[in-house]
Amino acid sequence: MDRLKYISSETFYEGIIVDIKGGGVTIDLKGRLGQFKIPNRMLITDYELKIGQEVGFMLSYPEVLSPEPNQEYVENIRREKEKQAEMQSKQEEK
Repeated sequence: MDRLKYISSETFYEGIIVDIKGGGVTIDLKGRLGQFKIPNRMLITDYELKIGQEVGFMLSYPEVLSPEPNQEYVENIRREKEKQAEMQSKQEEK
């Protein structure tokens, strides 16, 4: 947290649960702000999860921490893309 230059500016957002798969939930953000997926363990609820339920949460704006990419993550992303392309090409060969 000491790496942030700007103070936190949390805002209340709402969304709708649009998918529940395995151990995760997909939430569409109201106001055409997109969607995100989170693991069930990060969702606070006293209810059984159902598609269409509304959720509310506090969120601040992401801040870029460094002008340079983290090379470890860049390499992991590159390897994952190669793996996906390889799997896609094997599927197309069938």
